[in-house]
This record gives sequence, structure tokens and C-alpha cells, in this order.
Amino acid sequence: MEKQAKIELRPEDRGDDYDAIVVGSGYGGSVAACRMSTAGIKVCLLEKGRRWKAEDFPTDSRKIMSAVRYENQNLGLRFGPEDALFQLYEQNDSLAAVACGLGGGSLVNAGVMLPTPIRARRNLKWPKEWERDWDICESSAAAMLRIQSSSVKFPIAKVMGEIAGAEFEANIESSVKLSVKFDVEEPPSNPPKLEQINNCFACGNCLAGCPYNAKNSTDKNYLMSAIQAGCTIRTKCQVQYVIKNPHGICQPGGISRKRRWRVYINEIDYITSDWVILSAGVLGTTEILFRSQMRGLRLSDTLGSGFSCNGNTLAYVAGSPAPLNGYGLNRKQLSEIPFQDRPGPSISSSHTSSLGFTIQSAILPRAYPYLLFEGITTYTWPTGYQFFHGIVDRLKHFIGLNLSQSIILNAMGYDESNGKIMLEKDTDKICFHPPQDPLLPRKIMAFQKLTKKLGGILFMSRYRSTAVHLLGGCNASSDSSGGVCNHKGQVFDPKTPATVHAGLYVCDASLIPCSVGINPSLTIATAAEHASRYLVQDILEYKSKISTSVAAVDRNQSPATGKKLEHDDGSTNLKSSDKRNWFIGEPHPLLRGKAGGTPYTQYMRYRLLLAAASGSRYILEGKKIMNPCHFALYAWRETTTLYVTFNKVAPSGSTDTMLNLKGELRVSFIELLKCFTSLKGNGRGRFIHLLIQTLIRTYILQIPRGTRENFIVTDSCDKSYPSSTIDDIRTADGYIIRSRHWKNARNPLLLSREKVLNPILLLNGYSTESYWLPTEPHDLVRTLLEEGHEVWLLQTRLHPLNPANNATIEDIGKYDIPAAFGKILEVHGPSTKIHVVAHCVGGLAIHIALMGGHVSATHIASLSCTNSSMFFRLTALATIKMCLPLVPISMAILGKNKILPLLGKSKGSSGHRLLKYIALYLPRYERCTCKECEVFSGIFGNTFWHENVSPAMHQWLNKQSSTKLPMSAFPHLRRICNSGYIVDSNGNNSFLIHPERMAISTLYISGGRSLLVTPETSYLANKYMKLHQPGFRHERAVVDGFGHSDLLIGEKSHEKVFPHIISHIRLAEQEGNDLTPRKKDSKEALDWGDDPYREYGDFGCWIFALAITFFFLLLHVLFW
Repeated sequence: MEKQAKIELRPEDRGDDYDAIVVGSGYGGSVAACRMSTAGIKVCLLEKGRRWKAEDFPTDSRKIMSAVRYENQNLGLRFGPEDALFQLYEQNDSLAAVACGLGGGSLVNAGVMLPTPIRARRNLKWPKEWERDWDICESSAAAMLRIQSSSVKFPIAKVMGEIAGAEFEANIESSVKLSVKFDVEEPPSNPPKLEQINNCFACGNCLAGCPYNAKNSTDKNYLMSAIQAGCTIRTKCQVQYVIKNPHGICQPGGISRKRRWRVYINEIDYITSDWVILSAGVLGTTEILFRSQMRGLRLSDTLGSGFSCNGNTLAYVAGSPAPLNGYGLNRKQLSEIPFQDRPGPSISSSHTSSLGFTIQSAILPRAYPYLLFEGITTYTWPTGYQFFHGIVDRLKHFIGLNLSQSIILNAMGYDESNGKIMLEKDTDKICFHPPQDPLLPRKIMAFQKLTKKLGGILFMSRYRSTAVHLLGGCNASSDSSGGVCNHKGQVFDPKTPATVHAGLYVCDASLIPCSVGINPSLTIATAAEHASRYLVQDILEYKSKISTSVAAVDRNQSPATGKKLEHDDGSTNLKSSDKRNWFIGEPHPLLRGKAGGTPYTQYMRYRLLLAAASGSRYILEGKKIMNPCHFALYAWRETTTLYVTFNKVAPSGSTDTMLNLKGELRVSFIELLKCFTSLKGNGRGRFIHLLIQTLIRTYILQIPRGTRENFIVTDSCDKSYPSSTIDDIRTADGYIIRSRHWKNARNPLLLSREKVLNPILLLNGYSTESYWLPTEPHDLVRTLLEEGHEVWLLQTRLHPLNPANNATIEDIGKYDIPAAFGKILEVHGPSTKIHVVAHCVGGLAIHIALMGGHVSATHIASLSCTNSSMFFRLTALATIKMCLPLVPISMAILGKNKILPLLGKSKGSSGHRLLKYIALYLPRYERCTCKECEVFSGIFGNTFWHENVSPAMHQWLNKQSSTKLPMSAFPHLRRICNSGYIVDSNGNNSFLIHPERMAISTLYISGGRSLLVTPETSYLANKYMKLHQPGFRHERAVVDGFGHSDLLIGEKSHEKVFPHIISHIRLAEQEGNDLTPRKKDSKEALDWGDDPYREYGDFGCWIFALAITFFFLLLHVLFW
């Protein structure tokens, strides 16, 4: 999810990028984005605010003031950032509060999830069509939001239950459910389907945003699922208005080949789509439609009418001697107060009167400025206390006295739903008039009675309406005379009463035509679920018609073109291109290009379909790389070099091997001058300006484009992760290691009829996870389980969760791996064979175990290694790092504690901080805006190309998985790297002299675009095994475009890397348990055997080497 504070859209950036655009990410927009994305629809969600992580939410008054936007229509006063978390609008005698951020109101509300009352559903304005599937949709929303009830009755609920019973005929406190996690923490072996969150700490700070990640806001469920399904999310992107695309081209049957709607970010820049779903909240959606109406969009005259504040009235009770525990707690207080005595969630009880309103007590977050509630924005009852009481009360709170004397009272009910929202032409700002609330006097009387029983002072709002639950404005109705939308959310075209604007939907609280009377969150989500059902059906039917029409037109125009060529004509690539990455004007119909990249590194890709006179067809694909870490000295070569592949398209039914060529296209200085002088058109100057600006920004200023940290952290994909168990294993030297164990998930009845497959042992690289990836839908663990294997994932003594130790890689091969084999053989029997898949250091360790005689080859069914073997050949940059005494210096800086904390907020010694500071400035192949990634790559080197890894994977890897780096084994790793092959901890060659111990089938995989380890590692290993063990099957694969760990954690790993591993394991299974070596007569893949692998940017590698040498000399001068 890319930060879009400055979304770079231009008038010429018109692309058919998205089927649907969702505006807003609250309970409505999140549902719509989720349901469309999971249905295979290409969706882009635009959010005005930014993404808020748990640690970002304000925890004190100073921080919360910087997270507030205040607009006073009466005084014309506005202050605070436009994308602030809290948005306050004061007009006349009314105050409305809304939230702004990825997740909308779910970020800072109390998370109360109550079913829609019967009274609301029987309202004459309530659409009858909603009742057909309301209960089903409500259940679906409740399941996604994972609503729960607390088993603990917190102090405020106990007090309110005792004093409210006589005043309220209906008491529903026992049925209050929240979108907050209370249940016992699930074992890590069974991660949930959606993002894993923490248990509630009962701190009472919900209304300022949960600082402990315990709230199921929509960014952790609906939006998670949407992102997993491919939804694009852009934050800090405010939509102004939408209009119909005037340049649509119609095909036979009225099918449009261009997008139907334009969504304007400002007066010039827009995005196009076939569907627009407005979910920007009541004020936001209504404002967008008003601005759209001003630009010619026909809308119902009822736009802005039927506005409801859900009967909201707020009050504040202070000075009560009752044990309310109504103040939010900080981290220090949490450790001092037992869970059951803490404030609890913001709202844990609800009390309903037969008069038609509900009162809930709420905890005041620690970050809220109390004085605003005590006399500044309120009236007091009894009178005479006012501001002075607020100061005295604040002083008592500051010195620790009477910490449990204040609460918020929130009343909700059924107002007349006759409010009005308008767009003032003079100020061009939205304004509103609240509805009449006939129950307001009775609510105030109820507040006074409760205050009396609490023995406190009541501070009532100065405003006639203080609303936090806004509803209506685009009411659902049967025709345009009664509302703006129908029950599906489709926006009416008032040309005729029931006509709708095709592709324009509203899906948020503005659809609700009347007050709900209780917290409306679940009602809004339910209405969105209902609308989304019809929305998805509408889109799928439309796309089906388009596909049929386009196919018919293509066949009529090109009768000789087969289906194979329809797929390969490049149109698919064009449609998937990002409109922001097109340059001046519409692209030439023959050119298929896309520009993109990571925050620092820029990529440009081309795809061109060529036809020869003979009828043969070819695909020319090119890639240009601009990497600032190559320094400006390398800028000329990068900007004038295009790396290309030339592939012949195979005719239908052909099994012949097609022509696949690789090369480089370079432009000389003279040719470049000719190109510039031959440029024509009005955009020539702008093109040159943009090109020079890009070069300066990339190579000189090195300003990142966006940041990868604005992507949502995902802990699971769209399907739940298979359950696993954790086994403790004691090694021969007495160390306790662990193994995560996944059993075969297939039906036991089927397993009894099928051949039982051998188990698989996975060995990670140096302390980082490469196999068990909760954010990825197709990691290697899932893939192997689907194959029917039992999977064991070893967590060695170098695992970040293990305590500090002086382990070496030899210790893993000598003790950890044999212990893991012993555990598996104990479970399955001594005759069991085990498939081993190892990466990086894990591959070194398994070769040490085998060639050192610690594990017998008779127990191994097959061995697969990625970027590792008994050889370990490094890139130029990594070689220089290991040759220079950087590792010994680092170990000296670390001292006794050899575990380096990587998280930016992690506490560590001065040595840890110094080492991380130095690591930030070491040269590397790719830079990153994530500090944790920068530190890791500075010490270890880049382990993956950022373009290959999903943003969610990148965030999870750096923020959750690899939070610590045990460095005790670095000296041994340095000896191996400098030797180029495995040696013992003393540097002796004790292993390569025993090839007879490697009587196994092997597969060695390397990345074709080297990082850390070069393909020579797999080449030498494959050659070694064929030389010494010719009777076994030995394979080697070099996968283009991949570096190091992205072979396993990349988005496309399941398509390009895993098939090699699966095929190798399948062949080993087919060979059976026959221990007699059999000579394989099949042709070996020797593509890389004759010539050393040539990677892109080899010249830059040596620039890096020189740079790091200079950096080391500088350190030597400064510190020694």
C-alpha cells in the first residue's frame, strides 16, 4: 500500500487499471473491497487518511492534539492536518466527530457490535429488500469482525449494573459484544485466518486507538482479505468528485471498451474505472456527490436529506467516589493493576430504556485532554464548579489521587432523521443541520439521575447535538423521490424514478435511512454486506458480457488468429500497467511498457510482440534498472542499457524447444543525441525535464518514492494456515532446540489407500524464516502439505527466539540436525527416509552433518538446497565485506551479548546502537526506507530483491519475524566465506575430503540475479556430485530474476522456484526406498555448466567493493 501524499497522476495518465474503485475504508468500504477482491475483481481503494499502526496511536494529550483536525464553520477557523485521525466539525450548536485513517471509524470507536434493533428494521423508511438476507449478512459481518464478549466483569460494568437497574427497564449489558480479542491466546502453531492480534489488556484506551493491537478494526480483517486477494490500497488520497467518462467507446451490444467513470483526485488528475463505490462516510460521500452534481452528474433532489445523528448525546461524570476505574492506563500501570481491576474496554455494558434510548458508560482514554470535558466545552450540573473543578481534578489525577472517579456517558436513540447536509457555495465547504431529537430532555434527566447515584458532577455538552454516529444523507429508497440510492446502493439517475447510474454505488453509513438507536457499526457492515452481494454479481455479469463481446469482435477482425495468439498479443500486459507509470500521452498500440520499482530502485519494462515474414512470432521483453547504490558513476550505463530476452512463441500443439535468447541493448552517446534532437510534439520539453528530474532524484538526491512501511502487516492469507505443533528437542550437547511440525492434513481414509509419503525437514538460513510465511498464500510449507507430505521445520540454536549463545554453524550440523533426525525417526521408525530442503546457512549445516558423518545418507530421501551447498561463493561486495575485518570488529563492538536487536525501538547496549549506526552507512545493492531492513542488509548484505517480495512479506519479515540477529556464528561463517567451501569452526577442511558420505540425490538452486551468493555455488556443487556420486540423480536450476532468499519468500516463488523442488521430491519418491544407486540416463541440465553465469551489473559490484573498502579505511582512521 503506497503512501500517496503526492499522488503523481497527470491528465494523460488514462489507463484501464481497475475494475472498481472504492473511496473510503470504514465499515462500508472495507466490506465492498473485500467482497469484490475475493471474487477476482481488480479493486483499488482510496483512503484520505494514513495507515495507523498500534504504536502510532496517541497515548498522551500532547500527541493527540497533533492528531486532531478542527473546523469551526461559525468562526471560519480551521487547524490541524487534513488527514488527522480525529476530524471535528463545529457548526452552530452542533458538533460532529469522525475518524480518518485506513480502517475509518473502527480505528477509534469502542468496537461495540450489537444487532440491529427490531424497532429500526420496522421503520417505514427501512428498505424491505434488506430483510430478505439481513440475518445472513449480519452473521457474515459478525464473523469477519470476530466479535467477542469478555468473560470478566470490569469495575465500571459492576457499578453501572448496580445503579442503572432501577432506572432502565431493559438491561442488555450481558449481551454486549465487541470487535476486541478477549479469548485465551491461541498457540502460535495455529495462526488465525486474518491478521493475528493480541489479547485485550483492558487498558481503557480504545477511543484513542488501541496501542496494544487488540482491536479487530477493519484494517485487520476485511482489508486484510482484500489485500490478500490483490486489492490495491492508496492512503493519503482524497477524492473530490466523480463524473462519467465522456470518452467511452461502445462496442456491439452497448458494451464499453473504456472505463465508465472518472474519479478525480483534484481538478486535473483522475483515475478511471467501471465501478465507483463511495464509502467515505456520511459527510465525505455526500460531499463527493454534491461536487459531482455541480459538474453535471444527475442526482436525486433528496441528496443530503434524511441526515441522522443516531440520537447521540454525550456527557462526562467526574468526582465520583465509586470505584469506576474510568481513566485509561499507561504501560507502567498495567503491570501494577490486576486484569480484573483494570478499566476494561472502553464500553463493556449497555443499558436501554423503554423510552427509546440507550446509555452506555465509557472509559476516558489517557490521551484525551480532560479539561475539555470539565468546564471548557461543557456545562456542569450541579452548577458552580465549572473550570475550577477541572483544574483541581487534573491535579489530583496527576499526583495519583482518586484515579477512578470519572466516566463518559453516551446516549443513543431515535431522532427524527430529518437533518440536512449541504455544500455551501460561498465557502465551498460541507455544512449540516442536525435532526430534531425529541428525547433529548429525557436523556439529560437520565444523566442527572445516574450522576446522583454516582455521587459525582455532571458535565453536559454545550452542543444540542454531539454526534459520533452519523447516518443517512444518501438514503436507500425504492425510487429517486425518496432517496439517493436503491437497496443495493446503486445511485439513482432521476431521469426516471427507478433508473440508476450504471457502476456508481454508495456503500457506507449514508445509506441507512433512519436512526438505529444503538451503536451502528454492525448495522453498517451488514448493509454493506447486502449491497456487496449485488455489486459483485453486477460486476461479474458485466465482465462476462465484455469478455463475450471482445472475443466476438476479435474473431471477426482476425479470423486467422488462434486462441494462443489472443492471449499473447500483449493486451493483457497493457491492461495491467499502472496508469501512473505511463509517460506523455496514450501509449503507442505496438508498445507495451510499464515503469515502477521500489522506493529507491527504479525499473522500466517493455514487451513487444514481433512477427516474421515466415509467420513465426517472437516476444521481445526488456528491462531497465536505475539503482542509486551504483552511484552516479554507473548512471550512464544503467540509463543507456536495456537487458532483453528474445523468445519465440510456440505454435499451438508444438512440443519443440523454442528459441530463448538473452542480451543487452545499449545506446551510444551519439545515438542518444539523435533521439533527443528528433523528439517532436508539445510534450518534448516536459519529457526531457522529467527525464533529467528522474536522474537527479535517483542518483544525486536519492529521494525515495514512497515507503514500504505504509503497507499493512498481514499475518495470514485468505485461507487459514494449517495447524502445527511445537516439539522440544534436546541435542547431544544438552541444548534445547525446537521443531515446528505439520502433520499430513489429508483424509485419513484416503491415506490408508495411498502410499505414505516421506516426511520433509526444512532448514532455514541464518536466523531468518523462509518457509513458514503467514502473509503468503503459497509458501513452501503449504505447498508441501498440499503434496501430502508431513513437514518438520527446525528452529536451530541460531533462531532469534533462543537465548544468546556461542553457537557455530558446525554446532548446527553436529548437534541440531542429528537431533532433529532422531526425533523424526523416533516418530516414524528407524527405516524412514527424510527429504531435506535447506537454504543458505541451513544448506551449509546439512552438508557439514552429512560429510562430517553426523547424519547417515541412508536416512535421506533427497536433498534440495537454495543458494547453498558444500561450496559458498559470494558476490564481489560480500567477498570484500568478509575479507575486511568487519566481522571481528563487529564482534568486539557487541561484547558478550551477541544478539543484535533490529527493531527501531528496541533497547540495546551502546555497542548494539553503534553497530546498527555503522551498518546503516555501509554500501549495499539496494536501499530501503525501512530501518530494520537497512541495518540487516548493512551487516549481512541484501538478501532479496525488493521487487520480488510483496509489501506485506517485507513488513512481516522486518517488523515481526527477523527482529533479532544472533551473530555468534559470524566468525565461523566468515571462515567459510573466505575459504569458498565448508570448513570447521577452526577453518580446517574436514568435510570435502569425504564425498563417499554424499550418496544421495541432490538439487541445487541459485538465483539468476545474484545477491550474496553467486550461481557458481550451485555449479560447483552439481559438478562435485556428478563427479563423485554418478549413480545418483543430480540436478541444478538457476532461476532468472531472483536473488537470495527471495527464491523462497518471493511472490512468484510458487510459480518459478517451488516446481523444481516438488519435481525433485516426486522423482525421489518414485525411485522408492531402493538403496542401490541407479545410473540415470536422462539428459542432464547443463545450461550453466560450460560458461560462468553472467549477472546484470557486474561492473557495479566492483564499484561497491571499492566503496566498502574506502568506508573501512575511513572507519580505521576515525576510530584507530
